[in-house]
Amino acid sequence: MHALLMLNLIIPFVMILVGYMFKKHPVSTMESNNGYNTPTSRKSKKHWDYAQSIAPGNFIYFGKIVGIIEIVLSLVMFFTHVKFDTAITIGTCVGFGFLLLGFYKTDAEIEENVENR
Repeated sequence: MHALLMLNLIIPFVMILVGYMFKKHPVSTMESNNGYNTPTSRKSKKHWDYAQSIAPGNFIYFGKIVGIIEIVLSLVMFFTHVKFDTAITIGTCVGFGFLLLGFYKTDAEIEENVENR
């Protein structure tokens, strides 16, 4: 049952995987609806190109950070005998928090750097 705490690693794994996919296969056209596609990144071609260059690194970075946090948190919850459903809920909230942080930081960096060029 406690092996299901590995579910907490799904979000970090997906963040890292998507980051590497964006890095390996960058999207050049805004019309494709692929890549890092947010309202901020679609403001202009400059915004789009900058977003595609920084988003992979940001998502890989935040995915690794949340992965480490999830592993430590899952181990602590396992050894302190936290109820399974509580542990999964906490892990999911932490994962989604970092996912949203990845989007927020990337959009903030796009706004800051493209507007000041």
